[in-house]
Amino acid sequence: MKIAVRSVDRAALVAPSAHVPARTPVLWTAAVLLLPLLLTACAAGQPPSSAPARPAGSRPATPATTPAPPPPPVGLSDLALTLQPAYSGFAKPLYVAGAGDGSGRLFVVEQGGLIKAVDRGAVQASPYLDVSALVSLGSERGLLGLAFSPGFRRDGRIYIDYTDVNGDTVIARYTTAQPASDAPAWKSAEIILSIKQPYANHNGGCLQFGPDGMLYIGMGDGGSSGDPGNRAQNKSELLGKLLRIDVSKADRGRGYAIPPDNPFVSDPGARPEVWMYGLRNPWRFSFDASTGALWIADVGQDAWEEVDFAAPGQKGTNWGWHLWEGDHPYPPGAKRARDGFAFPLVDYPHPSGESITGGYVYRGRDFPALAGTYLYADFVKGWVAGIRVTAADGSALTTPQSQRLMSSAPRIASFGVDDRGELYATDYDAGAVLRVQGTAK
Repeated sequence: MKIAVRSVDRAALVAPSAHVPARTPVLWTAAVLLLPLLLTACAAGQPPSSAPARPAGSRPATPATTPAPPPPPVGLSDLALTLQPAYSGFAKPLYVAGAGDGSGRLFVVEQGGLIKAVDRGAVQASPYLDVSALVSLGSERGLLGLAFSPGFRRDGRIYIDYTDVNGDTVIARYTTAQPASDAPAWKSAEIILSIKQPYANHNGGCLQFGPDGMLYIGMGDGGSSGDPGNRAQNKSELLGKLLRIDVSKADRGRGYAIPPDNPFVSDPGARPEVWMYGLRNPWRFSFDASTGALWIADVGQDAWEEVDFAAPGQKGTNWGWHLWEGDHPYPPGAKRARDGFAFPLVDYPHPSGESITGGYVYRGRDFPALAGTYLYADFVKGWVAGIRVTAADGSALTTPQSQRLMSSAPRIASFGVDDRGELYATDYDAGAVLRVQGTAK
């Protein structure tokens, strides 16, 4: 396996910047990419200060945890990672998340269109939300993403990403007056955004609320192979992009507003929703809950998988697809100038991995040895790896650490975080949710 490491701008870890991180060889390469269904789901919000009253018989809400954990006492090479079975009985789970309301509940997204709640350690019999009649299945389609409003405890709003019966992407909002319920009554869906999909694959599907309260949407390049429509590089298209919208208001007949600080609002040839572009299939991305840095795992074509790292506030970045696959010209052998492109923090070749599943930076408190570690997995090859960009004392590393932490793991479709910052993973084949644990060897 080839190993590569690139340098990180120290300022990128602590302060907003439009600067693209400097590059040097990355420290490691592992394999990852494409899964029989490039899922995408993500969602997180800022936990409120207190939780609402829960129905009779419910336990009191546990307060959400915000302080950063102590620094890791061991290096990645001395870290023992395990996946502990937690909950089972799901059908093709693609995502798991807490609501950020301090309730301690988990919510599991099934590809077929159901969201199920886990409350007080029990998977609830009645679906939390059922949109199975609205979604198309096959290839990489289905119910792909979930995000809870940062104010969910008060406004009862959730956002989902699915492919409709025509195979097109739909971002919809559902609202309930019963945010503490495990089987709430929902008002009629509000369609926030619809995006035409030319092919059945590369739908993206990850939704995340950023530290700024904006909704970020990961969109693949529309599918097929090699981005035949040149959509990822075309800023007038929404495909092959990371989008950023304000769902707290509506503007000009849309179900959302354009944040005025989006990078291309003054470009008449670009869609104002675009935050970053040049992505192939950003199935999962996440924000570091401590620093606000953005991590994007972009599934590769035939040769390379990649992890992209962006400083807080970095915008307008061109990640290179379909002119670059990872740190390598595409198609292979093409002559490319590097100016104007950003390159991955880590990339790794096939066949060591063939479909990357992006995760989160661990900011929980139960496993201090994991603190500050970004975890990701390979869906096809079944392994889990970690990256650190800060040292044990919290200082920035000039050269990131990267290490494969588990060589034998199930096919992980997604990672997720609960209200306490603890990490979970979804076992796609077994229909299970696994607790991620890390200790010193």
